[in-house]
Amino acid sequence: MSEKVNSSVDKTLNVLEAVAQNAKGLSLAEIVKIVGMPKTTAFRVLEILAGREYVTWNKENERYYIGVKALEIGLSGLIGQDVVDVSIPYLQELSMSVGETSFLAVYNDGDVVYLYKAEGTGSIQTTAHLGSRRPAYCTALGKVILANLSIEETDRVFERKLTRLTEKTIVDRVKLYEEFATIRANGYAVDDEGVEYGLFCLAVPIYNYTGNVIAAISVSGPIKRLNEERQQVVEALMQVGATISRRLGFVAAMRQRR
Repeated sequence: MSEKVNSSVDKTLNVLEAVAQNAKGLSLAEIVKIVGMPKTTAFRVLEILAGREYVTWNKENERYYIGVKALEIGLSGLIGQDVVDVSIPYLQELSMSVGETSFLAVYNDGDVVYLYKAEGTGSIQTTAHLGSRRPAYCTALGKVILANLSIEETDRVFERKLTRLTEKTIVDRVKLYEEFATIRANGYAVDDEGVEYGLFCLAVPIYNYTGNVIAAISVSGPIKRLNEERQQVVEALMQVGATISRRLGFVAAMRQRR
């Protein structure tokens, strides 16, 4: 392929990506500024993309939006993706990086179900194993998912008796709702011996192409060791969570519109 063709393809993809990453649409001037190309070139690219329905043009506000054809192509490659298959290599890398054990879990009827576990270099004593279930309200994995579910679903969970697994398990519904607000603000959840004594856990949500939380990943370890490395682990965990979510088609603008 010639250098000229490569350049044309690159320009087209730059324009398409710029439009796709802005849910509120972009004007021609904004696109020119973002991609750094002449106005006439950007306009020609947009005309081609609009003609093929990869972008749409709104005459009323004079802005370009991602088109149905781009969505069709994207979704065709995303719908069949499995969260476990996508997550495994990233969790393995995460565990090696922070030296602690990482988990992947999904929500099911008030519980979290563990689907994958990656061992770190540090030892950990936990009763969690693949296929096991734990109450969502007391685990970091469960709380970070519940914090992003509807109020109707959390109310339904809280209608049941909330049992203390340790002295630190939070069973007061008001305190849990307050914690959920903190989780949404911070982007991650904490379990400080709420499930098992001596165990500390941090978790972040996993989103898919619909913008909904479909799973969560966590890092667990001895309370003293993980507390000392908390900030480093949180940053690594959030980065991996964002990467997995992007692989599943999530775009941050989806949540911003809600």
